[in-house]
Amino acid sequence: MTVTGIPGAGPGGVLRLTRVRDRLAHVLEHCDTDEPSGTWTGRACPDHGLTLGADVDTATVRQLSARGRLADLIWEAPADLTAEHGQLFRAAIQAYHAGQAEAAGQLWNQTRAVWSRAWAANLAALELMQDAGLTRFSPVKPQRWVVAAFEHHCGPHGLPSPHVHNIVFLDRTNQASAARSRARPSPRER
Repeated sequence: MTVTGIPGAGPGGVLRLTRVRDRLAHVLEHCDTDEPSGTWTGRACPDHGLTLGADVDTATVRQLSARGRLADLIWEAPADLTAEHGQLFRAAIQAYHAGQAEAAGQLWNQTRAVWSRAWAANLAALELMQDAGLTRFSPVKPQRWVVAAFEHHCGPHGLPSPHVHNIVFLDRTNQASAARSRARPSPRER
């Protein structure tokens, strides 16, 4: 499925739903090595003692994934964002290697600003999907998911461009947590 034109979200991108068959090896083998740690992002995270925006610890992910079904919603950056991100990233590395620390720092800040637009688009796509609801996740709408989001800027882990693996713990999406979300205003209603 393609996500385009989400108001206020910046770039569109592509959102793909895939089944997790390797118990997250494709994500966890890169976590804290060549990619950053994950971030807790789903609406139901606080219901399970997981602080929104906090770093994901892999022990908790392994524990949650051992008990149930998983989905991987992969958000892929659009071509223009990928090109801009790559160009700035390479320039920052070149400046660093040339001994131009101040220029490298400025370029790295610009790279992070580009990625923050990508992160905002990913989060908007997750909000849209939780509002729309997927009947395979839960029969009620809107849904509240427990999500561990893992940024992958590039590399040998499946996709050559920046993307985010949003691991949804399907057994944590239930009618009770969805009913609680109806009692609270959504971020758009606040």
